[in-house]
Amino acid sequence: MTRRRIAITAMLLLFAFSLDAQITQQTLIQPTPQTAQHLTKVLEEYREKKDARGEALTLLQLGIAEAGLGNVSGARSHLADAAGKMRAQNDPLGAWFALITLSQIESALSRPTEAIAHVEKALAVLNEAKVSTTPFSVKTLLAFGSVSGFPPEMLQMFDDPGAGKLRSMMIQFSCEPMTHDQYGSLLTQAGQLEKAETELKAAAAGAIYSQGMYDFSIESHFGDLFFRKQQYDDARAHYMKALNASSKTSSMLPTGGEQLITAGIYERLARLETTTGHPEEAKRWSEKMRALGRKRTDSR
Repeated sequence: MTRRRIAITAMLLLFAFSLDAQITQQTLIQPTPQTAQHLTKVLEEYREKKDARGEALTLLQLGIAEAGLGNVSGARSHLADAAGKMRAQNDPLGAWFALITLSQIESALSRPTEAIAHVEKALAVLNEAKVSTTPFSVKTLLAFGSVSGFPPEMLQMFDDPGAGKLRSMMIQFSCEPMTHDQYGSLLTQAGQLEKAETELKAAAAGAIYSQGMYDFSIESHFGDLFFRKQQYDDARAHYMKALNASSKTSSMLPTGGEQLITAGIYERLARLETTTGHPEEAKRWSEKMRALGRKRTDSR
């Protein structure tokens, strides 16, 4: 379960993330020990060359790869280092990315208090970026690619001190919705339901220009919120919206990404129907989830 949640996180944040170490998205999401060994070697090379930029990006990749391998301690250490080095280089997007990934890892480990601390730092980084006159790093922006909702030719325009309005748009309509969505989910886990609903509404409002990219996640988290409130009909309605929205991300996710996301929604629906006394419906959703699992295994 934990490994799958981390994999879904990686897919959400990495479907366009191809960095200096020449590690593909799929390799990061389904890493092997060799992936970590290669990245460690690349990291040492960047440090020998005193290439701070390459070091920071590789730390980010290494942290994600180690999370996928189950090395949580190593993942935490490298991602925290990446966030610090990105901030030192005035790269708010890189720092935000590292902090959000840290938050997702802690969330997958059922540590909402620690996850909330990371996501609040991520929001603080975005607020600083809004008023900063430092240009965004084009390399980081191009790495985010489709996550940002902007085409590559537009991203090049951010490499200009006068591009404040564009920077603000990207934060408002891409980074902030993702962060508010994560924050709302964590607050639900922590039982802070009123505050969670406020955050999820902020996520939905900010995502209106994202062409439905984040809808499956926001709707899933609204479903979780109403499940916690025992408003089961509302929870079911949001889970079904999430299921319908999941196909909108299929063209942007690595192979198997949509299946992982869909399986997570099936699992929520099975839990809901079990709780509400509909065992046949719960069985149906559970069987659909298992069928997806077998399909992913066969494809690998």
